[in-house]
Amino acid sequence: MSRTPLLEVNNVTKHFPIKKGVFRRTKAHVKAVNGVDLFVHEGETLGVVGESGCGKSTLGRVIIGLEKMTNGTIYFQGDSIGQLSDRHLKKYKRNLQMIFQDPFASLNPRQKVGDALEEVFIIHDSDLNKQHRKQRVLELLKEVGLKAEHYHRYPHEFSGGQRQRIGIARALALNPSLIVCDEAVSALDVSVQAQVIKLLKDLQKKYQLSYLFISHDLGVVRHMSDRVLVMYLGAQVELGDASRIYANPLHPYTKALLSAIPRPKTKIKRERIKLQGDMPSPANYPKGCPFHTRCPIAKSYCAERMPAYREVEENHFVACHEV
Repeated sequence: MSRTPLLEVNNVTKHFPIKKGVFRRTKAHVKAVNGVDLFVHEGETLGVVGESGCGKSTLGRVIIGLEKMTNGTIYFQGDSIGQLSDRHLKKYKRNLQMIFQDPFASLNPRQKVGDALEEVFIIHDSDLNKQHRKQRVLELLKEVGLKAEHYHRYPHEFSGGQRQRIGIARALALNPSLIVCDEAVSALDVSVQAQVIKLLKDLQKKYQLSYLFISHDLGVVRHMSDRVLVMYLGAQVELGDASRIYANPLHPYTKALLSAIPRPKTKIKRERIKLQGDMPSPANYPKGCPFHTRCPIAKSYCAERMPAYREVEENHFVACHEV
């Protein structure tokens, strides 16, 4: 891995305004992402986990440029994205691609798969003629385990796993450096999940790809990731090497998540930690530690002060007063 991160995210926030009344004035904000720091090295997979609504997908969309961040800085290959010219910003967007959760929703049902993949080259590589575009598409289909005959088919003629392979082919088309996988296998059957995960790993090894792998499935994240970032209510609560996070979680929220993973009877079972209540609304963000309303070890000061996000072990960061 390179010393300089391929991607570095510093104190990024994304707040959505809540507008009410005839004049649509902003009355409050939904704090979807609240001051996240992370970095991804070349050839590395950073897993991002947390409950639904924790902000992990919004974070991915901000990084990819589909949402504009409210505050913070994003560096790609050492350059600040906010300071890039339009020409360099286009290059940045070519280098970052996304694989979406629902491959059917991300494809035009009235457009043949070959035409959908060719569009990528029409928009970003106009020098290619029709023959060369088709040749590139056929190469992409083969790369992800599909056949040349699939070029002329419509999305509804494919299975879920095949449609996700098309999504992967589209993400690969511009030879990106980093791919954001937003719940990329969560809609697939377990056996198909394994095939797609193997494909992603093979492509990563072949092209030295980096992944930001967003998922609520901690079992899948364990197999995919080199490091893991745990998010709760838009905030980062723990970050570290995957092996260390899974063997010795430090934050009480991470412990609760890992305790819910089904384990074989032959292994020592971790005691199940049941959290009380639901995650607070990001539109009514709690004071102090965002997790204190459900935390089994919370103290009075947890409701008053936001814990510092600090390195407690080498490359192991935690935001908790009690760690």
